[in-house]
Amino acid sequence: MVSMKPGILGLVFGLWAGVCLVSSAVAEPLRPALSAALASGKGAGVSWGAIAVNGRGTVVFATNENRLFIPASNTKLYTGALALDRFGAGQVIRTPIHAASRPDAEGVLRGDLWVLGQGDPAFGANPTNGSYIDPLGPLAERLFGLGIRAVQGDLVLCDAALRTAPFGRGWDPEDFLEWYGAPVSAFVVNDNTFRVVANPAASAGLPAMFRVEPDLPSLQVDWRVSTSTNRNHAVAYNRPPGASGMRFTGRIPLASKPWTPELAVADPVRHFGEALREALVRRGIEFPGNIRVAHSTNGLPAVELMSWTSEPLEARLRRCMKPSQNLHAQLLLALVGADVARLSGDTTNDVAILGLQPMRTLLARAGIPEAAVRLEEGSGLSRSNAVTPSATVQLLRFFKDHPQREAWMASLPVGGVDGTLRNRFRKGPAAGNVRAKTGGLRGVAALAGHVTTAAGEEVVFAIYANDASDDSDARGRIDRWVELIAAHPSRF
Repeated sequence: MVSMKPGILGLVFGLWAGVCLVSSAVAEPLRPALSAALASGKGAGVSWGAIAVNGRGTVVFATNENRLFIPASNTKLYTGALALDRFGAGQVIRTPIHAASRPDAEGVLRGDLWVLGQGDPAFGANPTNGSYIDPLGPLAERLFGLGIRAVQGDLVLCDAALRTAPFGRGWDPEDFLEWYGAPVSAFVVNDNTFRVVANPAASAGLPAMFRVEPDLPSLQVDWRVSTSTNRNHAVAYNRPPGASGMRFTGRIPLASKPWTPELAVADPVRHFGEALREALVRRGIEFPGNIRVAHSTNGLPAVELMSWTSEPLEARLRRCMKPSQNLHAQLLLALVGADVARLSGDTTNDVAILGLQPMRTLLARAGIPEAAVRLEEGSGLSRSNAVTPSATVQLLRFFKDHPQREAWMASLPVGGVDGTLRNRFRKGPAAGNVRAKTGGLRGVAALAGHVTTAAGEEVVFAIYANDASDDSDARGRIDRWVELIAAHPSRF
């Protein structure tokens, strides 16, 4: 966000850390064990940054705590904190639906049906907590309940309320096909993803069978996958730039289990429109019209038929943080940016960038030097994001006394219980104890949050591994490091 020469940067951070934090003599026996946990194992070239601080501001352990590291999905801590601080836990998103008039006595809606997308990330249902089949059934049911039996016009999807780029700055184009790189839009259904379900044919050499869930009429599939006697799946897929179709090539083993990748849709607005049209027809509402996209409210019909209200922010934040959902995180940043645009009159075509502006104010209030946090998007997919372990710990400490503390703590994965920590810390002193946000990219591992020691003392920590080779056990060493703190028998 602001660059600074390394020498000045180190001086500023050193003075800041010296003023805010004090070292603990009681922690001396623990420090060598924590250092050893990071130094042991594979991957000797890993760059480590870590800090652990108790509730009184006592430093339990620190190494390279004021160096900048790639945080991966720890970025979501900053994005989630920003949204929660700005909007509050109870904030909801209201999606209006308009028409020229209400249905007549025969249930006919004469004219177009407009849906004004607002960036609700769980509109209807999503594949994590629902089903790919009929995700917008509840919305169609509401429209049916208004007496609508036929629409004599088009379905118009207006995205003017959330003008945002489909991908965050710094996102790798290789991720654009994958579920975790799904495009950002004012319209979201099924997390803007779909699933391919492929099964081997009865004998080798025949084309493998496949289906797409949900059915996407606009998706053209070039399927060149055969059934093979090889033991392993070997399927490649690609989508030409600007195209909606996909090509699949390769092989599926004979008598194997289904191959079921979750992939990103190319056009989330059309994807939403097709899902809604299917839901309307399934419910018994005739709809022979087309799907159109509008980028402004010019021509918006005057009558608001109904509106759909989202879950409160505290629930949406849990959907984002616990499974580490990139689309949801970037949407939170875009929603903050849309609020900035609304108040300032800014007409930018990427409100997510505006969302980074109030981050500076939040960092200042939390006592974090601006140069300690460099973010260009909200999910953590960008390798240009950089934060210091000290900054992340200070953010976590700031939220301990924040009015939104309860919603904040409830959003963090719990060790051995849920989210991205459900299969970590399943036993031992950190099980059901540590609440922390994970992070991972190639060569990057991160964890930051809260853990309580055996003496009942809460410790806030952030630990980052960068330059971790593919065969290193950086994540395992992070877990061991946290478990050592959790098992510490005395107060610091």
